[in-house]
Amino acid sequence: MKTSSFLILVLLLIMSIKTIAQVSIKTEYFGSSSYKDNDGNKVGNSKGSAMVYQGNIKIPISMKFSKDSLTIIWGVNASGAYAALNNKNFSQYLVVSNITNVQLSIFNIRQLNKKWSLITFAGAGIYTNETKISKINSNSILGSGGALFVKKINSKLDLGGGLALTNALGYPMLFPTIYVNYNSDEKYTFRVSMLSGFQGSAGYNFNKTFLLNLIAEMNGQLALLKKDGKDVMFTHQYIVTGLRPEIKINNNISLPITIGVNAIRSVYFNDRTLKSIFNENATNSKFDFSPYVSAEINYKF
Repeated sequence: MKTSSFLILVLLLIMSIKTIAQVSIKTEYFGSSSYKDNDGNKVGNSKGSAMVYQGNIKIPISMKFSKDSLTIIWGVNASGAYAALNNKNFSQYLVVSNITNVQLSIFNIRQLNKKWSLITFAGAGIYTNETKISKINSNSILGSGGALFVKKINSKLDLGGGLALTNALGYPMLFPTIYVNYNSDEKYTFRVSMLSGFQGSAGYNFNKTFLLNLIAEMNGQLALLKKDGKDVMFTHQYIVTGLRPEIKINNNISLPITIGVNAIRSVYFNDRTLKSIFNENATNSKFDFSPYVSAEINYKF
């Protein structure tokens, strides 16, 4: 699942073709835990915690209808994430302290007919461990793009699949994406997405103002930098699970809060080569199991 770190955060909410502007702000906290090497052994007294701050804004800039009354939407999506890794008692350069990711993309949502839609996007982003703009160079910039076909199976179920493109290795590569959305009479919900990382949830709407979800998510941040004179990637990747109560203030504002555990929080360097990307031996360095809390605000306008 390393490839999830390379995909741009598209935030394409495609439960229906109706699209409105949306802003999302999220803060995540990972409790302190021990650091383990590739063999699963603790590295001295090394430990760490983390805070991740994320923001996203999606703005449709054009909506029109074809001669067959099918919708065509153009829009822009901007997102950013900052990860502050609080690392303690490390005697070697095994983990970075800061990761900054900023992305900008253009997307198009086009109804092909009453059942099928095509979503395409293209953009670029900055992936760095630098905190000063003056130190960011072209090696930290990645391009990305993709296409996703979505079919409305019935009024409750949407299924989609496609390909995403990234130049994380210095040359273009394609990776698969999938999307599943199920909504049963607005009471039971089930969603699976691999547009950026992995998001899965199963929930129940108690009423118009309160929703409770059981979630499992995989996400992360990426920094492109030099180490020992070579171009390398540093990945901060995590899998979290827990309960997510969501309070709906009104039709425009919702407040999801997640309380759970960080099952795996991997941190590792690897070369910018295809062989390194699929070398599973490079993915075992990680922080141990720890508590996880996140808070989010979503605003639609």
